[in-house]
Amino acid sequence: MPLLEVTDLVAGYGPIRALDGVSLTVEEAELVAIIGANGAGKTTLLMAISGIVPPRGGKIGFAGRPLAGLQPHEIMRLGVGHSPEGRRIFPRLTVRENLELGGFTQTDRARLARDIDEACGLFPVLGDRMQQFGGTLSGGEQQMLAIARALVGRPRLLLLDEPSLGLAPLIVAKVFEVIASLANRGIAVVLVEQNARAALRLAARGLVLETGRVTLTGSGVELAADRRVRDAYLGEG
Repeated sequence: MPLLEVTDLVAGYGPIRALDGVSLTVEEAELVAIIGANGAGKTTLLMAISGIVPPRGGKIGFAGRPLAGLQPHEIMRLGVGHSPEGRRIFPRLTVRENLELGGFTQTDRARLARDIDEACGLFPVLGDRMQQFGGTLSGGEQQMLAIARALVGRPRLLLLDEPSLGLAPLIVAKVFEVIASLANRGIAVVLVEQNARAALRLAARGLVLETGRVTLTGSGVELAADRRVRDAYLGEG
C-alpha cells in the first residue's frame, strides 16, 4: 500500500475547479515532483492533501487512513508536514519559537529539543540565529527555517511548495542537498518546484499538471527527456 494515495481528487475555490480528477501515489521515502505552469493546480494539490483546502470529490489516503473530514492539525499529527509557498514563518517570533511551533504536538520537551537540534543540523545557520526574530532573517534563511519547522514535526511525508523560489544559487544548492537527503531519513517528499530541471533530477517519479489535470507521468529521468516537457518547462523549445 502506498504511503499517500490520491484518487480522482477534485478541489477548488468558489466556482473555480483548480483540480479535476487528479490521482497520484507516493511510496515510503520516495520523492515525487509536481511540475506545471502557474495556475495549474500544484499548490492546491498540496493544500488539499494537508487539509487546508477541502476536497469536493475523490479520495486522499495516508498510511491506509482516509483523510476526509480531518483538520490540518489532525493530518499533521498523522505525519504529514507542509512547508508552504512563501515560507509563512512568524516574523515576530524568534527562530527557536518558530521551530517549537513545528513540534506543537510534542509533549516531551526533551524530545522536542532533540528534534530542533536535528533540524538545525541540516541547516547549521539556524543554530546561530536562534534568538533572532524570523522577520530579520534573509530570504534563504527564512526558507531554511520553514523547512526545518516542518521537519521538527517528525513527518513521514513532507509537502514542499516552491522551496527555491527567489533564492540565490548557493542557497538553492543547499536546500536541494537537504531535500535529497530526506529519503535516507525515511521521509517521503512531494515537491512542487518551478525549477523543473532540478526537481526532476531529484525525483524518483514526477507528474505534469495542466489546468488541474495530470497530463504526463513517469520517472524523473523519463520526464526530463520528454520533448514536451523539455519544450514547455526546461527552456529547450
